[in-house]
Amino acid sequence: RRAYLRTTCTAAAAAAQHLALHIGETTIQLPFTPSQAQQLDAELAKLLQTFADKQAAKRPKRWDMMEVCFSGPEAGQGLELLELFCNPNAHATAFDAKLLVTVKAAGGLKIMSEGRLSAIKSDLDAYLATQQS
Repeated sequence: RRAYLRTTCTAAAAAAQHLALHIGETTIQLPFTPSQAQQLDAELAKLLQTFADKQAAKRPKRWDMMEVCFSGPEAGQGLELLELFCNPNAHATAFDAKLLVTVKAAGGLKIMSEGRLSAIKSDLDAYLATQQS
């Protein structure tokens, strides 16, 4: 399951605040809009549901992978790509799960790192909580 999220970001990029992702011992801050955060939150909720279904399954089966990609202007000001990928078949539970996070900036800088699903979900929840205040 791939979710390529295409949104129009004219004034949205200017209105974006920074989402801080704590990936291991590294923190990456990137411009992110509340609508992008809600889209990502919905995809993470589906992934968490996949892990719940996996735990409840009587027999082993192959589960769909999650790939969320913000590219072009919707990736944020100065970014070319933000991608999060998770293969639920590679992890026993949601608590063990890791996401591969790729951030590609204008000018050629590319960062790829693996972070815990729980930490990234917590970072996203904190971002969304600041948007509701």
